[in-house]
Amino acid sequence: MTSEADLLLRQGISQYQIGEFEPALQSWQQALTIYRSNQNLKREGAALGNLGAAYQALGNIPQAIACFQQHLEIAQQTQDSTGEMNALANIGNAYLASAEYVRAIEYWQKLLDLLPTKGDRLQEGQILNSLRQAYASLGELTQARKYQQQQLAIARELLASAIATDFFSSLEAIGLDPTQDLVGADLSQLDLRNANLSRANLEGVNLSDTDLTLADLSRANLSGACLARAKLSNANLRDANLSHADLSDADLRAILPRVNLSGANLSRTNLSSAYLQNANLQGANLSQTLLQQADLNGVDLSHASLNAANLTRAELNAVKVEQTQFIDVVGVSERMKLEFQQQGAIFH
Repeated sequence: MTSEADLLLRQGISQYQIGEFEPALQSWQQALTIYRSNQNLKREGAALGNLGAAYQALGNIPQAIACFQQHLEIAQQTQDSTGEMNALANIGNAYLASAEYVRAIEYWQKLLDLLPTKGDRLQEGQILNSLRQAYASLGELTQARKYQQQQLAIARELLASAIATDFFSSLEAIGLDPTQDLVGADLSQLDLRNANLSRANLEGVNLSDTDLTLADLSRANLSGACLARAKLSNANLRDANLSHADLSDADLRAILPRVNLSGANLSRTNLSSAYLQNANLQGANLSQTLLQQADLNGVDLSHASLNAANLTRAELNAVKVEQTQFIDVVGVSERMKLEFQQQGAIFH
């Protein structure tokens, strides 16, 4: 009889995998009846877990939760730790599907507490992701951020242990979307060469000492981000928002047309030969910045500070320099100085 039930269980799995949820439900109900008659508790629990999945796929969330709860009770009774963890995850997911976030959090937290101290870090990251999403849905962003930081720490571990081949693979493995879920994150000292972060929301992210050589950051939001000492050589920052970002001491010899660097800290930044056409540098700090041979045509430098900056052979056609400070600047000709002063620039 048990072999017949096992066959029905496998048959239900095959049916479920091709979207035949009603037939799968019937197969698992028959298997459950046989397991119960044989008093095979562990297999009964497995059948109940599968039944819950079928009910959930059919949109019957209350019945799904009832099955998962029975599976949980059996798993606890038989000391089946794997079954218990599966049941807790399933209950949490079912409550999430019905937007009952507080109940979902309750079960995911129980699941997290069950993990061994040195358990599966990948699984832990996925549970943390569920908790992060639930708290974010409740508007509790401080709690959501706490779980995000724990996920990022795990992503670094996965990368270091070669479980993931690159940082973005490790992020995706634990449910983090690199383009949406990294606001305010600590990504310092990482190797992100050639990374595709086009249109990513990286507001307030810490990217200090990070290698972003040849990275695609076009149209990315890096407002308020810290990129101090970051390597951005040959990166694509076309139309990116770097307003009020800290780029001090960074290597920014990159493609930057129409980039928003208003209010940014670019002190001692290397922008030599950078392509900055029509960029917004209003109010930016460019003290001691290297701008040799940079293309600054059409750039808005109004209210910016270029104290001790090097502008040797830089292209400066049609730039806006109202209230721009040029103190001890290198590379500005007397003709250009006079022209800029007529536009409101300040020279000392």
